[in-house]
Amino acid sequence: MTKTTSTTAIGNFREDTIAAISTSLGPSGIGIVRLSGPDAFSIVHRLFQPAENKPFSPAQYRRLRYGWIVENGERIDEVLVSCMPGPHTYTAEDVAEINTHGGAISVKRVLACVLRCGARLADAGEFTRRAFLNGRIDLAQAEAVMDIIDAKTEQAQTQALQQLSGELSSEINALKESMLHLLSHVEYAINFMEDAQEELPTKPMLEEAEAILQRMDALLQDANSGRLIREGIATVIAGRPNVGKSSLLNALLRRERAIVTDIPGTTRDAIEESYILDGVCLRLIDTAGIRDTEDTVESIGVTISRSQVAQADLILAMLDGSRPFSKDEESFLQEVADKPVIILLNKQDLPLSPSMQSARDRWQDEKPDIPWIALSAKEKTGLDRLKDAILERIFHGAAPKQPAMLSNMRHIDRLTKAKEALEEARRALASGVVLDALEVDLRDSYNRLADITGERAGEDVLDRIFHDFCVGK
Repeated sequence: MTKTTSTTAIGNFREDTIAAISTSLGPSGIGIVRLSGPDAFSIVHRLFQPAENKPFSPAQYRRLRYGWIVENGERIDEVLVSCMPGPHTYTAEDVAEINTHGGAISVKRVLACVLRCGARLADAGEFTRRAFLNGRIDLAQAEAVMDIIDAKTEQAQTQALQQLSGELSSEINALKESMLHLLSHVEYAINFMEDAQEELPTKPMLEEAEAILQRMDALLQDANSGRLIREGIATVIAGRPNVGKSSLLNALLRRERAIVTDIPGTTRDAIEESYILDGVCLRLIDTAGIRDTEDTVESIGVTISRSQVAQADLILAMLDGSRPFSKDEESFLQEVADKPVIILLNKQDLPLSPSMQSARDRWQDEKPDIPWIALSAKEKTGLDRLKDAILERIFHGAAPKQPAMLSNMRHIDRLTKAKEALEEARRALASGVVLDALEVDLRDSYNRLADITGERAGEDVLDRIFHDFCVGK
């Protein structure tokens, strides 16, 4: 991982030592208690009794030593201990790790001993937060740590690892350098030129601004694909009751996840499951049948269904091909026609109703870009055509094999705003707007880029980012 030197630390965490369990509390081979801070080594030395009865020496740092954790003469657990002096550690502080037996009891008892010796229980994500505040990684790299932990596919993990290695940060830092070069022209003109407006090198600056905008566009071009690989594709299966939505979910998962009956309204709430397609995670969401109903509980489910449809990355609008095409189905298809949608004509194993065939032909003439897929969820036929259609609809073919540089919504938002500010600055430069106004737009664009790597991150931003981290990370 690359070390960054431009991050401004917020707060001072070097005054205390934190500790937490960094492994799962379930049955496992080992458990790890991690410490970071100025007293990490002294706390371990107080508790650790090496098997050869020799104390740690600096020469033995970064080596595992075998022995026991002992408190008040009682052996708490058999362990392996390592001490790693900063700054070449995860947090850039002194870090110690105690490898205990796995399971909940041993690791919790060892942590309790560590806390009684003066360490403080770490907050969520505080180890990674310290790595950021101590300048070892920037904020984009810190966010990538959680993406690696959360990754459900190899593609998502590779994409996050690329961000952790600093590739995105390098691109953003290069854009910031170019922005500073533009800013320097304006600030020099404001401060040192008598007739700044006329002497400003407008043509070269416009060319430089255009080059920066092209680099921003290149990063944003694959951003949505990167986001979908990172977060998974929210794929909502929607339609009237009893058209086969739950059967499709079960067919794709190859197990009976959702209850299937002939009774309309069986599904009352949204059911979500993950399905991996060509290395990409589909977050399949089976929803309650959309219809008018007097049933209070079912009506809540219908409301949830409509909400899921509104937020979906992809809608699988399902119709029962054996039943007549209804006005409600026409209305629903009109609602989703401008969204990423695939229309599924289910129950291919039964005769196609004339009105459904007529509706399909009309829709294909009027909306040729919307694919129609005939399938039978019950017989599990047509699923391969559906999978191909999903990849075509989302990625215009196969899922991308090269990780996208940009995938985090926070980063996409900041880069988009940086681009908008630079476009405004370019228009101002071309039209001869006063230099003070031009400087404001260029400065705003630069600051949006700096937000990505965390140069201006306040406590509120950091709290939001690290809130979802596990305590031991």
